Amino acid sequence: MSNTNHARHMMQLGDYKFSVSTAAFNKLKYDTQYRWKSLDAPTNKNSPLMQFIGVGEQTLDLEGTIFPQIVENGLKQLDYMREEAAKGQPLTLGYVEESGKTNPSVGRVLGKWVISSISETRTLFFNDGIPREIQFSMRLSRYQAALKEPE
Repeated sequence: MSNTNHARHMMQLGDYKFSVSTAAFNKLKYDTQYRWKSLDAPTNKNSPLMQFIGVGEQTLDLEGTIFPQIVENGLKQLDYMREEAAKGQPLTLGYVEESGKTNPSVGRVLGKWVISSISETRTLFFNDGIPREIQFSMRLSRYQAALKEPE
């Protein structure tokens, strides 16, 4: 018997909650860069010597569709997302990882992220100009505070 997810939202970024009743994403792409430095040193096969210098930029891309006529405040959902971005602060990102019998939803905090961009495309308009469908995409970048210099 499969577990049923009882969570009321899919993911939360700052105060904004992604859900079927607000804005559900249907695609999530997570990208991590790894930084390597090429060093000039003799090797057996004349290929450069590589040294790992750390994890690089991490991004998360979300894509989804909002149906304004069936979602609460459907035409304002992207405005709410933009309000979070305009705070100019790193936002805590968390999502529902699993469901269980004793705890209906178990969350996982992914740390601090910033909203790098938000795009929207409105289509399938009614006679009054209200769209039946709003497609959106959002790019998040992991926030990393600067290292403190030794005193």
